[in-house]
Amino acid sequence: MLEVKSRVGSTAGPHTEGIRNYLGRDGLEDLVRFGVSVRPFSVATRVVRRSPHGTNTIRGPSYYLVARGGGPGTLERQLLDQALAAGVSVRYKARASPSDVDILATGAPRDGVNIIAAGYRFSRSGAELPDDEIQSLWDNDIAPRGYLCVLPGPEWHSVYACAWGTVPYGELLGKVDRALRFPWIARLLGRAKLLGKIYGKGYFEEDPLGRLTASRPIAVGEAGGFQDAVGGFGIRYAVASGYLAAKSLLDGPDFVATMRAEFAGDFEEAVRGRRWLDQATNDDYDALVRKLGSEGQVTDYATWRKARFT
Repeated sequence: MLEVKSRVGSTAGPHTEGIRNYLGRDGLEDLVRFGVSVRPFSVATRVVRRSPHGTNTIRGPSYYLVARGGGPGTLERQLLDQALAAGVSVRYKARASPSDVDILATGAPRDGVNIIAAGYRFSRSGAELPDDEIQSLWDNDIAPRGYLCVLPGPEWHSVYACAWGTVPYGELLGKVDRALRFPWIARLLGRAKLLGKIYGKGYFEEDPLGRLTASRPIAVGEAGGFQDAVGGFGIRYAVASGYLAAKSLLDGPDFVATMRAEFAGDFEEAVRGRRWLDQATNDDYDALVRKLGSEGQVTDYATWRKARFT
């Protein structure tokens, strides 16, 4: 494996992300199918979704929470340890021409970024956020066409906004600064201390399966546009596309056919949601939260999710 950086880690820096667990399959077992074992630091059993004037609470195990950043216990370190145990050798600070490699896993292309994340890490000490709770906000004044989230972490808590389009990082960070003064966020952070900034970037294609070819190098993860268009969750797509690409090179099954069989319908459903979100106003967000109701179970949300943007 050729790694352009000096170590394995997230370009966004330490932060928390979630692996969905409400789509009819166990999120971790799904990754095991592709040869990867992930140990979360917590499971979110209470998810509070907000709009400017509404609140919806979902109860039940909905997300496995994983730490990003490359340190001990993070997702990157877990994957690296498994690769090394399997006999993989890693060359750091290594560059190569795409024509010289079999699989391209470079993340979001510099000229194709269409998701930006900006925010902060805060200390666990002094905060009031439970380890099994996620809070999020749909509000175009804070996160244009996206969302703001407050997530617990093993050594820090994360507050960041994800915006779709070309919002400059500094502008988006300024919107997060405003959100930090919201009473519900101030209550969750309590006396927590600011530890650092979060900067992330992402890339999705509306029809990544339509551009697939059998030619090398095989672009996987965000390098191939495999990213969730609604939430910006790419862990499953990155792992699955990497696994299926390697399998096609080693054992011969057609990469294009296996990817289309694995993700048939996934991206079409996400793009329908993305098109709704691209046009949604804050009034639309309020109406959506009212539609979801004040409270429900995760089993209900799995059903609501298919119809929530219609």
